[in-house]
This record gives sequence, C-alpha cells and structure tokens, in this order.
Amino acid sequence: MEKSVERLSKVVDVDLVSLKNSLVKDQRVADLNIVVKDKIASLPAGVSYKNNNELILYVCKLVENVVCKKDNINKKDLVINILRPLLSLNDAEAKLTGDIIEFLHSNGMIHKIKHVKKLKNSVIAWFKKKMC
Repeated sequence: MEKSVERLSKVVDVDLVSLKNSLVKDQRVADLNIVVKDKIASLPAGVSYKNNNELILYVCKLVENVVCKKDNINKKDLVINILRPLLSLNDAEAKLTGDIIEFLHSNGMIHKIKHVKKLKNSVIAWFKKKMC
C-alpha cells in the first residue's frame, strides 16, 4: 500500500483529487463511527450505556453538525445505525433509542453549533498555535 502511494505521489498529488457525492457521505458516516467508538471507549467500563440519554444526545448533536441537508440522509436512522453495533442493541432497544431521539428532538435539545462559537474556537486555536 505504501509503495502504491509513493508511486502515485510521483505522478500526481493525491490530495488534490477529492471524494464526491456518495463517497463523501460514506466517509462522513465512517468518521462519525470512529469518533463515537472512541468516545464510548474513553468512558468508564462496567457501566451500561444502552439507551443512555446523554450518550444519545451526544451522537445526535454530532450527526446534526456533520450531516448536511443536501446529503438526504435520515439522521434518526443514522444515529440508530451508529449506536446499534457499538452498544449491541437489539430491535426493541433500537426502537426505544428512536423514541428517545424523538423526545430529544421535540424538546429542542438537538441543535447545531452556532457559527460564532465555531469562529471563536478557530481563532483561539489559531492564537494558541501561534503562541506555542
């Protein structure tokens, strides 16, 4: 694999060729799976996180901020599909997770991060990078 990348990099910069359409969607879903898996792994062991409202809210907020409207992805199904293998949910637990997502959505708890907050964090990160 490394030799292939080396040979291709001699011909063209591989980073200039970007993913399009469904490949971008698949990459976002894979990235979401990795982030959620890492977050669950960092939580204390021995505690069951099945149908934990806070974990479901965390995943919902991630999906809300990563998935665009133009992607035409059902966000509720995506959250359930992300959590099902990680928490080994059965059908009844997946349905309960869907009900929890509906509750969180109807109470306005799932929302996007505001652009001002994103801008503030990027400016702070830039200053920290320049200062250190």
